[in-house]
Amino acid sequence: MTTVTKRLTVVAVLLITVGAILLSVGAIGFEKTSDQPDANIGAGFALLAGPYIVGLGLVFALSAALTHWTTRRR
Repeated sequence: MTTVTKRLTVVAVLLITVGAILLSVGAIGFEKTSDQPDANIGAGFALLAGPYIVGLGLVFALSAALTHWTTRRR
């Protein structure tokens, strides 16, 4: 693995982890305030931003895989 592939892999893992944490925090916050729908704007933002961050992490993972497959081995 080259350094570029390692960096892309680390960034992908971090983004997917952060997105999953945002989704879980958003779901917990949304569940806690289900009787007051406008009470927790942060939970709505976390539920909205979480899938986009996970998707960005998957794009980085795909680019790391493509970089790994296309580089020459010495």
